[in-house]
Amino acid sequence: MVGAVPAAVLPMPGHIRGNHPTNSFTAIGPQAGRLISGQKPLDVYAPLRALAEAGGFITLMGIGLDKMTLIHLAEQQAGRNSFRRWANGTDGQPVETEEGGCSDGFTRLEPALAPLQTTVQVGTSLWRVFPAKAALEAAVQAIQRDAMITHCGDPSCLECRDAVLGGPRMD
Repeated sequence: MVGAVPAAVLPMPGHIRGNHPTNSFTAIGPQAGRLISGQKPLDVYAPLRALAEAGGFITLMGIGLDKMTLIHLAEQQAGRNSFRRWANGTDGQPVETEEGGCSDGFTRLEPALAPLQTTVQVGTSLWRVFPAKAALEAAVQAIQRDAMITHCGDPSCLECRDAVLGGPRMD
């Protein structure tokens, strides 16, 4: 299941799709290859890192911060390990993947990110545009100041519990 924008981009000639079995990014245009090429099963957010480095923007079209995937990259850059899951690769064989966890608490980053946003009303939809690099840096700083800022508030949420503790151990 994908949103309206990915559904429109995927059939376009010349689109570039990332290398991740469950969370591949897609881009179109002259910078598409540069943005997408770094994505791998164990580097799911490489396209977002490339977007930030290139001075790109994140646009939330009628959705909240709980859908801003860039915040998962901020979690990594704040020192958290991403979750590990298994999925079938393009060859049909199981492959270890890096994935984000619960994002319901990301709305608590509103005070840190709101000053960076530009808003525009499109019909009945509020669009919020953020400079990717600045939003990433602000989210990293907020997470480092308060690890609980991303917690969804559900005491039984194991993903949030583990994320706040630094994510899965890698040793």
